[in-house]
Amino acid sequence: MTLNQSFTLDETVRPVLPQLTDGLRSILRDQLIGVYLYGSLITGDFASGISDVDLVVVMTSELDSIQFDALHRLHQSVVERQQEWHDRLELAYISAVALRTFRSQSSTIGIISPGEPFHLLEAGSDWLISWYALRKDGLALIGPPIKTLIDDIPSDDYLRAVAEHICHYRDSVKKTHNKQALSYIVLTVARGLYTLTHRRAPSKIQAAAWAKQSYPRWAELIERALLWRANPHSDQLTAEQIRPEVADYVSDMLAQLDD
Repeated sequence: MTLNQSFTLDETVRPVLPQLTDGLRSILRDQLIGVYLYGSLITGDFASGISDVDLVVVMTSELDSIQFDALHRLHQSVVERQQEWHDRLELAYISAVALRTFRSQSSTIGIISPGEPFHLLEAGSDWLISWYALRKDGLALIGPPIKTLIDDIPSDDYLRAVAEHICHYRDSVKKTHNKQALSYIVLTVARGLYTLTHRRAPSKIQAAAWAKQSYPRWAELIERALLWRANPHSDQLTAEQIRPEVADYVSDMLAQLDD
């Protein structure tokens, strides 16, 4: 597979992308407009064996039931051939119209993501953060440049959405039942606060380094979160044991938004 622009791809990802793009071409045919890579592979935050592959598939119309079933089989076949990608594929299937009008109306999109089976959901303005990142950094594997498919999103709108998003973790930290999810919360809140402070999004690693230096009280927790991200069994602590500390961290970090 030849990428549409110069890009150095992590070697562990090279085998999986041709399987996906060839399968998408075969299933969607003339309905396929483009396939776009974004997320950690683009931002430099990708960790082999840990990070997901993030793809957005843009189509002329919404998925029908036959295509949905065929795509489900495609996802399964990729994982069967390459077991290391189990629960590490994140694909969104969206029509060009839905991508263009997401701020004014919700549309049905198909999603497969870690911890969730392939399913349909309604997505609208709540996806602004994702589509902002896609428009900014998305790399076309198939199709025209992604900026031709998404209208400009003002940076102030993006920053407002980031603030709203990380504030939701006050509640979600109480419902999280595993260490990797708590690690995700720690690192995502740090990343969000960095984004709001510097008006640009960093990688998780960059955000973690900044947060450890800027908020030394939480440096040890952030360092442990990086370890839990790679291996939740890196220590003997349970999710229930660390949840109170993570909750205090979230409250303290979000308090910075009011300063």
